[in-house]
Amino acid sequence: PTGYKDKHTAVADTVDMRESRKAQELKAASREERFLNPTGYKDKHTAVADDILTVGSKKAQDLKTSAREERFLNPTGYKTENPPQSAKPSEAAPNVESEKMDRSTDRTPQPSSGEVSEPTEKPVAEAPEELVSQPADEPVDVSTNETVDPSDGAAETSEANTSESKQKPSAESKESKGSELPTLKPQPEKPIGKITLIECRGGSDKASDGHRKDTIPICNAIIERGWECQPIFYSDSEYKMVEEEILSSKGYICRVNPGTYDDVTQSRLDNLLNSAVKKGVKGMSSPESMKRMGAKDALVKIRDLRCGLPSTAGYYTMQDLEEGFKKTLASGNIRVLKQNRGSQGEGIWVCSLKEGEEKKNEDGKCSSDAVLKLQEAVDNHKEEKTIEEFLKFCKRYLDGEGGQLVDQEFLPRIVEGEVRVLMIGDTPIELIHKKPAEGGISATLKSGALYIRYAPDDEKFSLLMRDFKEDLPKLMDALEIGDQPLPLIWTIDFIPGTIVDGKDTYYVGEFNCSCVGITKQLNLAGTVADAAIKVCEG
Repeated sequence: PTGYKDKHTAVADTVDMRESRKAQELKAASREERFLNPTGYKDKHTAVADDILTVGSKKAQDLKTSAREERFLNPTGYKTENPPQSAKPSEAAPNVESEKMDRSTDRTPQPSSGEVSEPTEKPVAEAPEELVSQPADEPVDVSTNETVDPSDGAAETSEANTSESKQKPSAESKESKGSELPTLKPQPEKPIGKITLIECRGGSDKASDGHRKDTIPICNAIIERGWECQPIFYSDSEYKMVEEEILSSKGYICRVNPGTYDDVTQSRLDNLLNSAVKKGVKGMSSPESMKRMGAKDALVKIRDLRCGLPSTAGYYTMQDLEEGFKKTLASGNIRVLKQNRGSQGEGIWVCSLKEGEEKKNEDGKCSSDAVLKLQEAVDNHKEEKTIEEFLKFCKRYLDGEGGQLVDQEFLPRIVEGEVRVLMIGDTPIELIHKKPAEGGISATLKSGALYIRYAPDDEKFSLLMRDFKEDLPKLMDALEIGDQPLPLIWTIDFIPGTIVDGKDTYYVGEFNCSCVGITKQLNLAGTVADAAIKVCEG
């Protein structure tokens, strides 16, 4: 173990360094070409460089993993089984140029990662965060579906959707051999109207042609209905061209997953899209709409709707938090504090006074030194802190842009699981019952929840759907975005409340409309097209 030489790691580091250098040189050439010819330039250099870097890094990581395993099994006499020639640099980027289609001539995308998956009947610990959406008469276990964070979002910003080092796995590894990407259909000669679909280059949700897998199917479905629909890529360098395309359209469909992309300033893109809405272009969905619906204080704004909890409060400063939380906790109810940022249950705390600590209450408020019993939804771990300690800890959730906390009454039936509703416009597509692991409260895949799928008209959820349909016409006004349409593809998570007349009541726990996808349910592209056209004609 003392004198052994880790040849695997040495080779891996050499491959990684060589390929990284090659990628950087190609990117430098790309920038120079862009500077000399910013309008018509085709970004082949960057596409090649990204693929070389991705494949080379993958080889390096595989070799390092192999070395660690061998060292662990035989630390004394360990012999190298992967000779240096097994990682020739020349193998790093096979046929890269043939795999990357020219963005300016062939706009053909294919399904992306991270979306709704096909249902199976075999329960396993991992399943998709985006919804499955094929009709079914009977509930089907979908716990083996591909794990996706949607947003969960769905779509919150995550490492999976960045464009440089986070561009793994490569498109080649995500697509089955021999699979063909859909191609964009010819535009109608006399279109009824025009809808523009917007993406950004890069990110792990793209196929080898550079598009999300549901992009071209959605565009084609719109074209089939007599409308013009072109997918375009936004970048800061192409700002004017993108602006012209959007302003010449009746509406746009934003398919940009939150993340970091080359030559993209998120605030510039957001301002462009929001400005277009003010000029009469229909945003599906606009950044402002996504921001309002995705913020946790949306739960405060809908508290007077059927789907809202009346006792919900929002905190934006430490003073708000200290005064409000001590009052709501003194009511005797278990409370849930939810931060505005984060995902998968991070920063969502179930809070209750330890037995006997309520005796310290004065003037309808809890004492700062009262001890709390706490449980975080991200992994269901439990701990105890005084109110003063816990509120100091929670300051991090209020700091920075968008910092806020929402305080709600704890609904004890959360242990039975949440119900996620997939919507396309104002049409419910399907429901997913997300059942927590035994003894837990979190309905995330990370915590071991089981997902079961239902049709939207299932009798079991008839009261939920009846009440929510009554709320739909009032929802955007309640969120203070009444001038905007309902999102094109979106989800709502409901938590079960009390039982009324033998039926379950439900309350909204979260909205998500940040690039929710249908890449595993491309049969829904026509429904999406109909909803988009309805918005533009409305």
